[in-house]
Amino acid sequence: MPLTRRSFLTTVGATAALPRCLRISAIESPLRIYPRIEPLLRARADEHTHQLSNGLELHSADGAFALGLDRVDVSRPRADRLRITPDGLLTFAIDVPRTSWVSAELTLEPDADLRPGLRATLLCDTTVIAAPMSVAPEWSVREITDPAPRVAGSSPSRIVSLQPWLARRGRRYLTIAGPHFRPGGTFVSLTLRVLDRPVEEPLYQFTFISDTHVRRDGREEWMNQKMGEASAPELARTLTSLANEGMSFVIHGGDLTENATRDQFLLIRDVFAAQPLPVYACLGNHDRYLPASRIDALELLASHFPDGALDYAFILPPLRFVVMDVAIEDDAVRDRKLEWLRRTLAEDIQTPTIFVWHYPAFNRGAVSSCGYRLQDWSELGRGTVFELIRHAPNVVAAINGHDHWDEVNTVDGLVLVQNAAFVEWPNSYRVYRVYRDRLEWEVRQVANRGFVRESFLPSKAMSWMIATQPGDLSGVISLSHRRVS
Repeated sequence: MPLTRRSFLTTVGATAALPRCLRISAIESPLRIYPRIEPLLRARADEHTHQLSNGLELHSADGAFALGLDRVDVSRPRADRLRITPDGLLTFAIDVPRTSWVSAELTLEPDADLRPGLRATLLCDTTVIAAPMSVAPEWSVREITDPAPRVAGSSPSRIVSLQPWLARRGRRYLTIAGPHFRPGGTFVSLTLRVLDRPVEEPLYQFTFISDTHVRRDGREEWMNQKMGEASAPELARTLTSLANEGMSFVIHGGDLTENATRDQFLLIRDVFAAQPLPVYACLGNHDRYLPASRIDALELLASHFPDGALDYAFILPPLRFVVMDVAIEDDAVRDRKLEWLRRTLAEDIQTPTIFVWHYPAFNRGAVSSCGYRLQDWSELGRGTVFELIRHAPNVVAAINGHDHWDEVNTVDGLVLVQNAAFVEWPNSYRVYRVYRDRLEWEVRQVANRGFVRESFLPSKAMSWMIATQPGDLSGVISLSHRRVS
């Protein structure tokens, strides 16, 4: 009997009845069809689960493969080697008996297309554990919104060593995802090793999400594609998932809305209200376009601005958070903001402090992992905000959004962590684990790979934004006081 859409949905829940390969023509976009691919992909992977005790070597025949995101096409690979298609997903089901630190080595034969940028994304569930790059000599674009130029780099190594990541106890899904604009190369193997490294339960976890740019309709091209009307529903699903995981709270780093209209503030308020996580808000430049924008934000999002102020501080031991409004429109406003920050920092020089601002206090402006020359958009903060937090002995980190790319820097022991955007590829955010003496953080992507795919514009091939240097995907921040020169 032909497989109809109704019979397909019934079949997804019956793993034993799955044919080797299912193909269904899709009239929907990847955003709509991926929720049907994912359960089938995982069901296929579940047929051949692997126990992670000490070590494990995986080949393509050990997993399940989705050919792309424009149709349902999932199979069990027959060969040990597999060419990763531009939007292909090779997934393995791994049972982790106890929460462990894991390292890995990926063997991935390079594709013939050597344009600089992402080769593949490696994920443990939604955590990005590697984003290897093809590298070319220094290159750039005239405008940040221009397509990548047609330049070619050198052939990358077939061996990719992954930084250790924390694999939680239970069923985990490891995925090698194609880079959207070209094949990812030929997958040969993924070798996992459990590290003899102690695992400590954190005091709590929080999430930093930035640049959601919610709106009721429409999308807009930027470096890639800002997902517009699709952002609010995916944000709601992400927050609900984080709440179910046991996250303690979320900090939103600004550009909550696209145009700062009252209706868009209502939309983000409804998203926050539909889930149980506390959300601390920060305004971005997109949240202050209209004369009434700040008034509307304070009225409609009152519970997300402690004490009814756009500039505020709060303490959740062992950390203090200082959150500052983006406003620096003129000299008078700038002076008042800087005086507030100076006074607030001076009120407590003992508690380890995280500074939250939408703008980058510091950009390095150097060459990225694939050769792209990064922009430096930090002039607004350098010499003012940057100097204030740099010379505060207990400010251990500053976290921000705005630039839509991942960037992590350390200056005089001060860790500056910049998030990429939620609304635009790579559609990522960070989770922080808080301990008495440190923070550990990791990068995650939106769970719906169709959302991620639609946000990427293959014609532009701007795939450098996910990891601009080694160390962008995970890290540790010490809570010890810094030496300040």
